[in-house]
Amino acid sequence: MPRIVRPGSSRLFFPLAVLVLVFAFTPISHVLLRSVHGSFAPNPYSSLALRTPSNAGVGFLVGNPVAVELGNYTGHVETYHWSATENGALISLGEQTVDNGRTTTISVPTRGAINGTMRVALSGTNIFVTVPMQKL
Repeated sequence: MPRIVRPGSSRLFFPLAVLVLVFAFTPISHVLLRSVHGSFAPNPYSSLALRTPSNAGVGFLVGNPVAVELGNYTGHVETYHWSATENGALISLGEQTVDNGRTTTISVPTRGAINGTMRVALSGTNIFVTVPMQKL
């Protein structure tokens, strides 16, 4: 038996379906975002970056602390051990605990550094940032 289709019914269905999806998805999406701390990143990760990357072009002065951003997107609270080295010599080291989905600033002491490149790295990982150093 052939199906009877009313001329206006298919045009009304699509906008109505979109409205239902929008209003139903909004509360669900808020719950999902809270459960993953606002991130749908496919892989958990940690990160290091210079707080003022524009200074990397001219270098940082030896003796002044260098601000490095440490980010934690691993899915849990993480305690990081970091070290700053230059030409294989230890300049400074420290420890920082960071909540998931947060960043913090590490103030890396540079006393003992020389002209060259200092490397700030997270222990037990391949995560590092290089910092050009210069003496006055």
